[in-house]
Amino acid sequence: MRLNLFKRSEAKAPLIDGVARIRIDEKRLSAANVDALKEKLLPLIANKKNAVLECDQLTFIDSSGLGFLVSLRKSMLVPQMLVLEGIADPTLVELIKLTRMDQIFLLSTSATETAKLLNK
Repeated sequence: MRLNLFKRSEAKAPLIDGVARIRIDEKRLSAANVDALKEKLLPLIANKKNAVLECDQLTFIDSSGLGFLVSLRKSMLVPQMLVLEGIADPTLVELIKLTRMDQIFLLSTSATETAKLLNK
């Protein structure tokens, strides 16, 4: 499991106050790795109103991975915005839309688009 937690001075993308920005350096979100990821991520985004998961490395998500994303969102304060940024694989985008997860997550292709979504 690889997880990159940006500190203010290290961030490649512009930071927005009060928004947790976490880069997932995994190719897969599956039953094999979601428990370890959940253990690391839940404390980081629990009680946050907004969070961005940089998912540009992802190429596969199974049902455990989708459940993991939902549990992250549920741990956040209400109202909450969880942005999945950088999902480039068309199959993953289609999966998220087919399962209607696009109704609870915001999808963004870039840091600029993410900033616009969060500032609405």
